[in-house]
Amino acid sequence: MADRAPAVGVLSFTAELKRSGLDDLERRNRRLHQELVTYLESQGMTVVDPAASMVGEGSFGVHTQDQVSAAARILRDQGAEAVVLGLWNWTDCILAKHLASELPLPLALFTEDDIRFAGHVAIAAVGATLWQCPPNEYALRHFRTVDKEELVTWLRGVTSLSKLRSGSILMWGGSYCLKMEHLEDDFTTLKLQWVKDILVESEYYLIKRSEQIRECQGERISRFVTWLRDGGAQITFDDEMFDASILRTQVSMYLAAKDRLAELEGEHIIGVSIRDQPELSMEYGVTSCLLPAFLPFPVDAEGSKEIVPTVCEGDVKGLITCALLGYIRPDVPPLFGDLRIGPDYVLISNCGGASVFYAARSNEPAEVLPRITLRGQCQGASGGAIGFLGERGPITMARLTRIGRDYFMQLGFGEAMPYPREKANEYHIGPMWPFTAIDLGVDPKEVLKTVGSNHFSAMIGNVVEEVGYACQQVGIPVVRLDSIEDMRAFRRSM
Repeated sequence: MADRAPAVGVLSFTAELKRSGLDDLERRNRRLHQELVTYLESQGMTVVDPAASMVGEGSFGVHTQDQVSAAARILRDQGAEAVVLGLWNWTDCILAKHLASELPLPLALFTEDDIRFAGHVAIAAVGATLWQCPPNEYALRHFRTVDKEELVTWLRGVTSLSKLRSGSILMWGGSYCLKMEHLEDDFTTLKLQWVKDILVESEYYLIKRSEQIRECQGERISRFVTWLRDGGAQITFDDEMFDASILRTQVSMYLAAKDRLAELEGEHIIGVSIRDQPELSMEYGVTSCLLPAFLPFPVDAEGSKEIVPTVCEGDVKGLITCALLGYIRPDVPPLFGDLRIGPDYVLISNCGGASVFYAARSNEPAEVLPRITLRGQCQGASGGAIGFLGERGPITMARLTRIGRDYFMQLGFGEAMPYPREKANEYHIGPMWPFTAIDLGVDPKEVLKTVGSNHFSAMIGNVVEEVGYACQQVGIPVVRLDSIEDMRAFRRSM
């Protein structure tokens, strides 16, 4: 998931008004434009600023059709993923419509919150023009604000969607597994709305490479196992499911996945799924749990690497959700796993591995590895599960869901809670799995009545608004899992 910084175009508009004070207005336009550019850059965004190439064009700001076309070319050529229109005073509304027509991208209207000038009037007039005769869906769903923080939240959401749409997801083994039909979907529809392409290839790509690694690159495997041990990971072998040889096979499978992704660099892979069951876990004879644990982590025994959102069981909607979350918070791996319902919380506990980031809410191996365990699985022919107990902190859980032909984003914000080891050990299925308990502030039984999958994704912090803005661009509604009223209304609507 390279090039993660949002690329945002900023274009100020004005009008050639023949009246006194025009020089003062021009100076104000320049100042407010530059302040906005500087602020967005301070928030980690790459700003595409056509004004830097359009000096000497009269009053500061776009005010002719030719300037609109020139700015659109610059924004397009420099890879803008969304555009903010600075409406600091009055402008000809048709110019903004022309830009939206020439440059179909998410569009925000922004001004300084100052009643002494005509910025509010310009936003209302331009917005009405885009609504009444929209050249495309982006114009129809444009965003309006006078708040820079709100603007940044919107930009993070819509540019994450733009990045998603420029990348491909890869599904090793295809979709779906264990006859869970809700994990598959209409690939054509998903490619129209969410991603550029969905690649499917056999798990044999991983099997063949993992066997070659065990035969010819054993030192890579040894280095990874040593990295785990020296880092403090608790590795417990047994006589039935998990021994040193099986661990080496699992490590080779993980390294094979890394190598295959490197071979596919030109495909711009933004997330992967490993089907695993039953082809790997039973027929090949070992589970692939190191993939969802370490592919979505920025470092391993071989050094720094890309965070690759990873899900299991051919869950295409779960993978799209993870990839979206990964672009909203590009420095943090998304979490993925099965959903369980507790008395006061919901629990995300994947069947053998989830991003080890969540063991300590850290990208530092020195903090993460001492908190993880590798123990024999409770399923498959053999293999070790990577377990941990999640840390406390704010968290957002999300899931792209489909009912019939209609899509929804189920979304909730809550507090992750430490999960006691003694409770985890009581589980009949999966005491060796990773656990992240989440308090959504509602009765978990209401959540159980509402959820559209047994799989959910999550991201630290509150990214509800960002996800919501991305969904607005796609045109799908959000269902809040942290609201009893929203969940009940959702169920009544079916």
